[in-house]
Amino acid sequence: MENVLVVKNFKQLENFWEKDFSRIYFGAETCERKIPSLDEVNKTKKFCKQNSIDFSLLTPFVTDVGLKRLESIFSILSSKDEIIANDFGVLCKAAEHEAVPVAGRLLNKQFRDPRIASFSNMPKELLSHLSLSQASNPNFRTLLSSFGIKRVELDNLLQGIGTNLSGTGFSASLYYPTVFIATTRFCLLANCGRLSKVKKVGIFSCSKECEKFSFELSNSCFSTPLLLFENALFFENKKLLPEKELASIGVDRIVSNKVLMQ
Repeated sequence: MENVLVVKNFKQLENFWEKDFSRIYFGAETCERKIPSLDEVNKTKKFCKQNSIDFSLLTPFVTDVGLKRLESIFSILSSKDEIIANDFGVLCKAAEHEAVPVAGRLLNKQFRDPRIASFSNMPKELLSHLSLSQASNPNFRTLLSSFGIKRVELDNLLQGIGTNLSGTGFSASLYYPTVFIATTRFCLLANCGRLSKVKKVGIFSCSKECEKFSFELSNSCFSTPLLLFENALFFENKKLLPEKELASIGVDRIVSNKVLMQ
């Protein structure tokens, strides 16, 4: 089983990298304003080379502005690197470069609402359906194959992982311990650090408050707290199937996003 660490900047890499990890996911997953600079990417790639670990660029859904920034980074990636794409426009541009494309977890849709696991008297057939992802559909895998993709990414759903890629020619990566729920361009952290704009929290004016603030939200409807990091909601699922069971459904990579919890 391959072990991967997700980091958003070089400082996090220095603080949290452990020798147990054989690959780094570096970049942003939900916000184009957090796309790293060329210098940061080069610095991280140098670190990876010095420590004999592999490099993957984690990318968000983007506008044309974000796509131009990503293109400049794609040009310095090699055929040994990966591009984790969460946007079909990014996939189209990635296909013009050498790096290996991967379908990120935002691209591979799943039923991620944490309330699903607490629904009572749910028919087994329905629960089984709600544990699937788009990658369970052969037509979707055919579409991904047209981009040269052989790896898709999954979240560790509370209701279980129903996607089985064994024998399909695809491999799967599983994120742990935080599970993605939803994201938006309307960032709820914008202005949250300025008392003078307390009534304008969320009105878009990015000063990267997300580097200082995150929130835990609770409600009686949810069995687990919701975690607000940057412009996205997550929840934590600490339960992980044994490696043998994960391998049986095609999962050969665990992606640790524990840095989000720090």
